[in-house]
Amino acid sequence: MGARQLKVGLRVADLDRSCALYLRLGFRQIPGQDQPNLRYLTFGHTWLILSDLHRHGYHDAEREQAVKAGPVGQGFVLAVPTPDLTATYELWRAEGLPVTLEPEDVGWARIFYGLDPDGYEVMFEEFTVAAPDER
Repeated sequence: MGARQLKVGLRVADLDRSCALYLRLGFRQIPGQDQPNLRYLTFGHTWLILSDLHRHGYHDAEREQAVKAGPVGQGFVLAVPTPDLTATYELWRAEGLPVTLEPEDVGWARIFYGLDPDGYEVMFEEFTVAAPDER
């Protein structure tokens, strides 16, 4: 299952809220009833694995303490393409989530940055021309 996909894991405080948000952003959920403390989502060929901050296991007690002390996700950015930046921005605001960079044109795309419910930074991109690595 998913042996050749890039996978990103995020520990989240409210598994259902985070899962619902990412589903509304265009991710798809892979069924996984045998692991109630995880949610497997896909976006293209990339997997996003959400794990319950308080119920999913840690490698050791020291790592658990460090993760829970935070800040969660410092320096991590998840970049998500969107076909409609305005609609995504409106969804983000409607959810009451912080925007850390208002929408702007960067030449090849329109972008904005926000923080998800757990403080992970997400950059949304609506491509206006082929991205630099796709030319």
